[in-house]
Amino acid sequence: MRTAREIQEEIEARFGFFPAFFEPAQDNPQVLENLWQQTLRAYVENSLPVLFREKLFAWLSRYCVVPYCLVCHACALRPLGMKSSQVLEFLEALPPAHGAIDEVLARMDATGKAPGDWPVPGAELEEDLFRCSVFLFVQQAQAERCRERIRRLLSPMFYGHLTAFLAYVKACHLWVEAHPELSYEADPRVRENLGPMLREEPRLGDFFARYGERVRTEREQRERELLEAAEAGQRAEALSRTLSRQAEALRESETHLRLAVESTALGTWDFNPRTGELRWDARCKALFGVPAAAEVDYATFLSGVVPEERARLDAAVGQVLGPGSDGEFREEFRIRGLLDGVERWISSRGRCFFDAQGRAKRFIGTVLDVTERRRAEDNLRFLAQASTLLATSLDYEDTLRRVATLAVPMLADWCGVDVVDERGRLHRLLNLHRDPSKLRLSEEVHRRYPIDPNATVGSPQVLRTGESLLIPEITDEGLAQYARDAEHLRMLRELGLRSYLVVALRSRERVLGALTLVRAETGRRYGQEELRLAEELARRAAVAVDNALLYSEAQKAIGLRDGFLQVAAHELRTPVTALKLNVQALVTSARREEAWSERTVARMMGLERGVGRLGVLVDELLDVSRITSGRLVLHPEELDLAGLVREVAERIHSEAERAGCTLRVLVPGPVVSRWDRLRLEQVLSNLLSNALKYGAGRPVEVALSDFGERVLLRVRDEGIGIDAAAQERIFERFERAVSDRHYGGLGMGLWITREIVTAMGGTIHVESAPKQGATFTVELPRV
Repeated sequence: MRTAREIQEEIEARFGFFPAFFEPAQDNPQVLENLWQQTLRAYVENSLPVLFREKLFAWLSRYCVVPYCLVCHACALRPLGMKSSQVLEFLEALPPAHGAIDEVLARMDATGKAPGDWPVPGAELEEDLFRCSVFLFVQQAQAERCRERIRRLLSPMFYGHLTAFLAYVKACHLWVEAHPELSYEADPRVRENLGPMLREEPRLGDFFARYGERVRTEREQRERELLEAAEAGQRAEALSRTLSRQAEALRESETHLRLAVESTALGTWDFNPRTGELRWDARCKALFGVPAAAEVDYATFLSGVVPEERARLDAAVGQVLGPGSDGEFREEFRIRGLLDGVERWISSRGRCFFDAQGRAKRFIGTVLDVTERRRAEDNLRFLAQASTLLATSLDYEDTLRRVATLAVPMLADWCGVDVVDERGRLHRLLNLHRDPSKLRLSEEVHRRYPIDPNATVGSPQVLRTGESLLIPEITDEGLAQYARDAEHLRMLRELGLRSYLVVALRSRERVLGALTLVRAETGRRYGQEELRLAEELARRAAVAVDNALLYSEAQKAIGLRDGFLQVAAHELRTPVTALKLNVQALVTSARREEAWSERTVARMMGLERGVGRLGVLVDELLDVSRITSGRLVLHPEELDLAGLVREVAERIHSEAERAGCTLRVLVPGPVVSRWDRLRLEQVLSNLLSNALKYGAGRPVEVALSDFGERVLLRVRDEGIGIDAAAQERIFERFERAVSDRHYGGLGMGLWITREIVTAMGGTIHVESAPKQGATFTVELPRV
């Protein structure tokens, strides 16, 4: 199942925004998915003509007690070419009565069966279909005859789309009535069109505010007819209670609607392409930083757009006004206030109207300040980029350098990173500026006037308290108080500092350092929004730095461990070798001299095997040290692998007898190539010893196959087998498939074997099942 975020992204991609209609389902991905799929199939991808569909949705929404659907879909009619007065007249029309619908059906019967296409938009037949659709929705119980006529008239495809659409509208009404808190103010269709529609036709606002009364009257009339036909007074009482509840809900929604109508925050513009006359309302002028009484023209508009966006916007307007255009204008762009200099992101929607010759005659639209949304989107992208960059390094200083590089110039003109070393001393680790000349100056300032660790401002304060510091505007008086002497003040003034903030790099309740961000050349000021963004960046950076430090400490610990293992193994090897030689000499002597009892000889042979095993463990420790430190060196030589297999099998024969195993050796003739003899001997010994240990009492087989470019070495036992879940794990260090209480060893043999085989360019894997033995296969390239 998809996540709610994935579904939301798909919805936004389709609509260009996330409709408030879906917001109640945001915390439930299953409900959100179901609601979106219904909307996609029955509404978004419905083949009914768009104007017919939106008109029908708007008119039927008169019967929904929550105004969300009515207002949103009524506003959607304006971009489709309907004037505000036409929308009002359309919404005020009464539903078709029984007599009227009979006339409609008679006309449809006279038309006969349609060829399968939808009627010509605006034709009488389409209007009759509209009336029938309303009748189906409103008078569902009495509409069977109407339903049959539509089914005969339309093709199965269009009839299916119509019925699916009507069912979807009903479901939408139920959904919004279950969530009366849904607000249409956030819907772009309402923000773009409601204000202009109300100005063009003020009575439309009165209809929106009072439509409940009109619809209630219609509903009550229908319910009275049902009550007269009802056979039980109990049913009438239930219907009356339903009407009362719905009427109360309508009265409550009227208050919300009036407030929304009065508080639209859209700015509007009206441009005459023929005369060049441009009219902005007060809100539009305020957004562009123009006095309310100022005269504006198209040049005023372009001058307000930031230079890097100007050519694109000019081309977009020209395209909309040009011949063959669909008249739709939808752009987002950045502006800079002509007088206040404030930068904002603007979303503008408009429509161009053309005369009979196809020439543009009027271009009208709206503007909306979307700065907060764009900043939020930019911040999310910035933090996502930061997370990606920080995740790619486990080096402490490199991680902090990445943070500083990311902050300049996105968040700052100048960035400094101060850290506390192992002795608790503060020092400046990084210093980065967008202007190389200013970077040299700032480094000179820091060299001549190093940071005072006891200062009550700046990074020392943040490092002590862990609390962020924000100075929105650096004044000359503030610089004078901070400067240590006249030269220091001069250099600070030359840096041109304007705004300043410091945030702590904190992880696991420990302050690792401080991130200082300064704005100078851009002239922009820091605020709470930038502070929150910097704190989030610092939090992510601190986690990455902490991980880098932990990784560094772990590497040091691993180095110390490997060094200890190497020293310990070397120190153990000498006495173990001497002990082994002495035990072997005693065993040889005991076998020659009859003075030793059989029991004593057996014990001494057991001692010999134990010392041999101890030597193997010491060698394994040495191999661990070599492999982990990257010092495993191979010494290839001309080698007959078949002969080596026979030799190792013969050497291990006595061990097989003790384990009660029959050792079968299946090898071809000579298999000669260049391999490391000692390492392959180690691989064979490990695999055969493993097979004898876990397959004691049963046959063990070692086989060699020659395939030209590669050879396969297989060691098979019929022992306890290996569970599937443990088959990958057994090739890791200190891992076993069974308890070490019953089977000894360090759990290193198979890991060392895999590392040797891998170093030779080969692979090793196991095929096994519990109680069915195990087959280890080594594949080696023949080089």
